[in-house]
Amino acid sequence: MRSFSKFFLLAFVSVLFFQCQKEIGYTGQPDNQPVLPEPLTATLQGNVIDELGQPAPGVTITVGARTATTDLKGNFRIIGASLDKKTSLVTAQKSGYFKAYRSFSATAGANMVKIKLVKRALAGTVDAAAGGTASLSNGSKVALQAGGVVNASTGAAYTGAVKVYAAYIDPSAADISETVPGSFTANDKDGKRVTLTSYGMLAVELEGASGEKLQVKSGAAATLTTAIPAATLASAPATIPMWYVDETTGVWKEEGSATKTGSTYVGQVAHFSFWNCDVSATAVTLTVNLTNADGLPVANAKVRITRANSNWAVYGWTDSLGRVSGYVPNAESLVLDVLNQCNSSIYTQNIAPLSQNTTLPTIVIGTTNTSFVTIKGKIVNCTNAPVSNGFAVITYEGQAYYASTNAAGEFQIAITICSGGANSVEVTPIDNVGQQQGSPSTSTVVAPTTNTGTLTACGTSITQYLNYTLDGTNYTISSTVASDSLTAYTLDSLTAGSAKRTFLNGFKVNGSDRLYIRFNHLSFTTGTYPVSEIVVNNFQQVTLVPQFNIDLTSFPTAAGQYYEGTFSGTFTEGSAATSHTLSGTFRLRRAF
Repeated sequence: MRSFSKFFLLAFVSVLFFQCQKEIGYTGQPDNQPVLPEPLTATLQGNVIDELGQPAPGVTITVGARTATTDLKGNFRIIGASLDKKTSLVTAQKSGYFKAYRSFSATAGANMVKIKLVKRALAGTVDAAAGGTASLSNGSKVALQAGGVVNASTGAAYTGAVKVYAAYIDPSAADISETVPGSFTANDKDGKRVTLTSYGMLAVELEGASGEKLQVKSGAAATLTTAIPAATLASAPATIPMWYVDETTGVWKEEGSATKTGSTYVGQVAHFSFWNCDVSATAVTLTVNLTNADGLPVANAKVRITRANSNWAVYGWTDSLGRVSGYVPNAESLVLDVLNQCNSSIYTQNIAPLSQNTTLPTIVIGTTNTSFVTIKGKIVNCTNAPVSNGFAVITYEGQAYYASTNAAGEFQIAITICSGGANSVEVTPIDNVGQQQGSPSTSTVVAPTTNTGTLTACGTSITQYLNYTLDGTNYTISSTVASDSLTAYTLDSLTAGSAKRTFLNGFKVNGSDRLYIRFNHLSFTTGTYPVSEIVVNNFQQVTLVPQFNIDLTSFPTAAGQYYEGTFSGTFTEGSAATSHTLSGTFRLRRAF
């Protein structure tokens, strides 16, 4: 499925988490050779959860020029994403949360990422003219100088109330692999690629009384007090470099230092972003391949690399080919663990100190290991012929996996499971050629192999389109075109009894054709509704001429069903107020 939300797109993902950056930097290898871009086009899929560990729907995912929206289970998938073997970046945005960054090394397979959102909580309010401090419960603080804040977009001095939003990220927490901004990959002050050992992180944003974004005044500074985790307090150095996330790359950059004061680090910063107190180590890349005893790649498995006798760790997820790659410290003994969905180690291997980029021999995990299961089956189309161009969407424990079919319509994928986990798996068959999908089928999980049998991809058309005519010229955005993106969804109002909002979106990735429509409604009754907002092609500052209407002949009440209907009306654009006509038809699947 393709998608987008106000020019944005829907999907799923598979990436790893060891590292990332898009600018040219330098590795920490002994020869310090430059890390040059190695672009590739591949699938990216993933899962986003909120601060409580629950699926996060409606999250806007961005990678390169492509965007997606997470579904009800927090999943997304983008086919044909522009990635890089060394420096890929994906971001996740949702109202009420800090923008999340995940940097990774992409592969030619379907890459996988997992992201946990950090709640954007108000730490305190400070008077900009007088300055002041906002504090968190663990002793972390944000102190602003008197007159040290400006409007971020204009640079003009700001003198009102400053809302300080802040959150502490504990590097010793069990969920750090999902919450860490970017990864533990960085560029030091000399531009060399390094890996980090964190002693505490803070996310900070400043906002004015009217919601405007604020920043530290040029030439001024703010003081950050960052709590040190109890588990690492004894090993925390007296002074430590400070690092911030480069928001264009997702890579940490070294800037300044902090001093240990009791159980905290105190340092000054010239701007706000995510800040991190870390010790760095030079890096090399490590690539790992996992298969089961039958040679089948183990997809979306969590891999952890730790220093021997240390709490330092980096994590990654294997792609659809069973491969994961990322930066690790060189010249140090390491330990590799494959983790199941309960974060328990199901395979361990010691790694001798590395002096160069290294690919380990393929790791084979036997079929007697009950933490693995192979899901297999066959897909046929409406005429009972094998679906050679299709795939199965396999959902287990809230995680979506994608298994493509072969010439005989057969699919199979090896995934990790854990004791006490779900005892069933849901499989939805998809026929790309016939643009059909079948009903989800549930099978009992049996190790080492779960056979779902033959599934029929028939009954529901997956064809989606936005056909529109603008000033007499016809345009089509369709799910049958690989470079087109489509999505649609409905958001409930935050106020009981107020109108819901429905969004219909589409665009051509390699062109200027795009259409965004929003309308409000109280119920899901078919009929005519006034359109509230439109963006079409290059017309963005649009004024609608009443009545610009949308007519729903099918109004979905749940995700997976379809919006169908027509729209027509007139609008003006810009100061010239030139009149334009727009009409069209649509069929779009509701994402959530």
